[in-house]
Amino acid sequence: MSNRYVIEALLRPAVELNTAVVAATAAGVCVTAPWAVALAPSVSYATAAGFGVLAAVRFRQGMKVIRYRRNLRRLPRYVMSTRQIPVSRQRLFLGRGFRWTQKHTQRLQDTLRPEVARYLQPGWLYRMARQLELKTEHTVPRLGALLRQDSPLNPVRPLPPVGGNPALHGIEPDEQDVTLALGERVGHTIVYGTTRVGKTRLAELLV
Repeated sequence: MSNRYVIEALLRPAVELNTAVVAATAAGVCVTAPWAVALAPSVSYATAAGFGVLAAVRFRQGMKVIRYRRNLRRLPRYVMSTRQIPVSRQRLFLGRGFRWTQKHTQRLQDTLRPEVARYLQPGWLYRMARQLELKTEHTVPRLGALLRQDSPLNPVRPLPPVGGNPALHGIEPDEQDVTLALGERVGHTIVYGTTRVGKTRLAELLV
């Protein structure tokens, strides 16, 4: 995967991991059995280091694809109390977000393609857990409670009921704190959003 091109392709299999596995295997062979690839011991470690660097680079690129796909399905948990909201005399804290660019428009457009729906919808294990919840609601309520438990150890926990389209945030895995200069609060502000996406919470911050 290269970052040199305008058009990205992140909704796809992480094929970079295949290269990472092959390169890591080659590095191991160069260290443990250099004779198998006709290398002298004096150059085997340098060759292994080169394969190791390639494996690390490709692994990092592959994990970027996986992280992006996972972010479209389930956003990272972000919760804070009123006491945890940063206070400043110069800027007003609004939350987490990112500056929207053409890159994000292209990413959002990619999520509408039918062939990438499998990367956006929950997997079969998640759907089976939700069906099992309904079937055992009255017969085995403890099982349903276990499947609904909101814990990182529960891979089939329900998606958070935040509403809206999670892809609007998921298309940018690296969000940052968003603040507003206090001098700009005198201007008019318009906020768009569907039901239960945080408009009231934002109003509490602005007012």
